[in-house]
Amino acid sequence: MLKSIVVSGVLLASLTACQMNNQTGGTLIGAGAGGLLGSQVGGGSGRLIATGVGTLIGAVAGSSVGQSMDQKQTVIYKEVGADVCSDYKSNEGAYASCQRGVAQRNAEMQRRLENEAYNQGLGK
Repeated sequence: MLKSIVVSGVLLASLTACQMNNQTGGTLIGAGAGGLLGSQVGGGSGRLIATGVGTLIGAVAGSSVGQSMDQKQTVIYKEVGADVCSDYKSNEGAYASCQRGVAQRNAEMQRRLENEAYNQGLGK
């Protein structure tokens, strides 16, 4: 019985390996662990039922954990507005310098956000 569970798990893992995400991996690991724990309970047909129930509970729990790991985290940077430069409006040069600083800070935040998104795409 245990041998057939292991073979089924390996087959299922090989079929989904090309599209493996945390939810799928969690489902497989949870089902395997739940099946192994369930197979330690009872005897005869009771052991078979416990193995099946353990497999189902483990799969659901593993899927839930994996799904939460797959959820994307959105990082939003608040742009710095030109209103931070309002104290310098009476001096054109100082006001222009402040606006250039705001533009540079916003550009740096945008580059940082794009770099994080790029690394997320690489799986880092």
